[in-house]
This record gives sequence, C-alpha cells and structure tokens, in this order.
Amino acid sequence: MDNVTHAALGIAAGIVVRRQGSSLAAAAVAGLLAAEAPDLDVFIRQADDPLVAFRWHRHFTHSFAFLAVWAALTAGIVAGLFHWRGRHPGPWTGLILPAAAGTLTHLLCDNCTSYGTMLLWPFSDARFSWDCLPIIDLFATLPLLVLAILAWRRHSRRLAAYGLLWFSAYALAGLWQQHRAEAGVRAWLTAKGVVPAKLAVKPTISNLLVWRVIWLHEGTWQVAVVRVVPFGGRQLLLGETRSAWTPASLGNPPPYSEGAHVIADFSVFTQGWNSYDRADGAILVGDIRFAMLPTSSRPLWSVHCGPSGTAAETALKMDRHLDDGDWGRLGDLLTGGDPRYFPIP
Repeated sequence: MDNVTHAALGIAAGIVVRRQGSSLAAAAVAGLLAAEAPDLDVFIRQADDPLVAFRWHRHFTHSFAFLAVWAALTAGIVAGLFHWRGRHPGPWTGLILPAAAGTLTHLLCDNCTSYGTMLLWPFSDARFSWDCLPIIDLFATLPLLVLAILAWRRHSRRLAAYGLLWFSAYALAGLWQQHRAEAGVRAWLTAKGVVPAKLAVKPTISNLLVWRVIWLHEGTWQVAVVRVVPFGGRQLLLGETRSAWTPASLGNPPPYSEGAHVIADFSVFTQGWNSYDRADGAILVGDIRFAMLPTSSRPLWSVHCGPSGTAAETALKMDRHLDDGDWGRLGDLLTGGDPRYFPIP
C-alpha cells in the first residue's frame, strides 16, 4: 500500500493501544515510524542483479518474525528523539506496544494487496495476498487519514479506533467484491465448458468496482475485466490474450546460462504467472498479473533475454506506457459505459 495509508494506520494504531497516562504524541510517532519501517527494504540494491528489488521487497522485513525487531528499534529511536527534544515520553519500553501495532498494520495492509507478502518467513517463503485492495485507493485512505489526524490533535482514542474500523470495513468490502467477481467468472467459464488451469482476480486502481481477471487455458492467458456493482449485477469484458511461457518455449536461453537463471528466479516471484513474447530475436518473459490497464496483456515488468542468455543480453524491462485515450477507456470501464461489456450470472 502507499506510504500515506501506512502512516495513517500507524498513527491510529499507536493511539489506540497506548497506555493510559503515557504520551499520546510519542505513541503516535512510534506507530507512524514503525508502520513505515518495513518498506526500508526498497534500499536493498545490487547493480549486477536485475531482480534484487523483486526478491527482497516484502521479504523478511514484512514477516511476523521481524515485527519484534521493528517494534524495539522504533520504540528506542522515538524515545531518544523525544528526550533529545526535551520531552519526556516515559520509558522506551512503553512505546513497544504502539510500535508493534504500527508494524502489524503494515503487514496486514500489504497483505490486502496483490503483490504478495512473506508473512511467515523464515518458516515459509510463500507469498500471501488477499487481493482485496489496490495499492492506491483514495476511498480507503482519505477517511482514515482525516480520522487519524483528528485523533492526534484532539487526543481521541475513539476517533483513532473509528479510522481503523473504517479501513477494516473497506477491506472486508473488497474481499466480498473480489469473491463475487471470481464466482461470476467461474460460473461463466463453466457454462462455456472452459476449465482454466489458473485463475486470479486482482483489484484495479482506487476502486472496488472493476476487477482484473486472468486465466490460463490451453497455453494462452486470457485477460478480462469484471465490473461488480455492490448488491447489483456483474458484467464481463474480454481483453487481450498472450501466450504462456514454458521451459520448452521457442528461444529460451541455454540451460545454466545467466538468462536461464534470471528467468527461473523471476518465475519464483511470479509464482508461474509467466507470459511469453518475442522481439528482435529475444524473448520477453513477463508477469501477466500486472499491467497498466485492466484489459491489457502487456506485463508491467518482464525479463528480456537474448538467445545466448549472457548477462549482457539479460535485463528487466518496465512497461508503464499509456496510449492516448487510455484514461478515458479506464473511465468507461468504471462507469460501465464500455459497449463491450456483457452481463454474466
């Protein structure tokens, strides 16, 4: 989730769990900083490794096991800062609970999105995601942010609790909408006699109405959009298709080459949701789950690999390109104005 949402959740959580009589400002700051701390993994970089950001983002820093580390570090830092400023927040141990609550909100909030979070590291390398909220959602964030700021200014635990309740209720609504979207698509596919090898339903930016759907059938990825009206009907719109990558795909680099190693590493991150394309004698192995438009099969990120699979021929490619009119097309998807929509059960 975005940093503003994490900050607001951390402030609200820190205020809610602070001990009676302790410094509200210190608890709020501890919750805020602890809620931002897990994303320090963005500073992990390695020049000769194109996938280091994918490998380490939402890794050990986002695990329950590391929560205690963030809580202790943040509590100590905040207590030191307040003492340095001539203020007395009480013993630093009194800030551990607000900091732990702030970190916990980060882990659970990120788990609501689609990227995948290693909550159970080091016991499991599995990435968990509930796919119920987009990375940026103003409807989730703005009410929470207003309530968190008011709670801090008015020293109100109740307003902070209302902020957390709002965000939780919105996330639950996302889970319900995601379930309805998936159920509708599966029913439609069953009626068509299609049994997908894989199927996923992902949220789209700043709404719970339009959902990106991807399924694999007979070696081809189909991208679609489902529009789910709360307490209303469902509409489906078929988008683009793209071939699925396999170890036997034409143009794959030689085994044990740098390119083969990078593709294998990339496949761990994508959990097998790999698309396949060819360009200028090279192959593009992409993550079909994410694209700039809900209907697009152009992956947001891909591994570009030349025929020999050398390090010089292997690179990570980002595709954030939008064509003229794409924002208007996205608006039509949200409002239901796109004529390609058709109703599904």
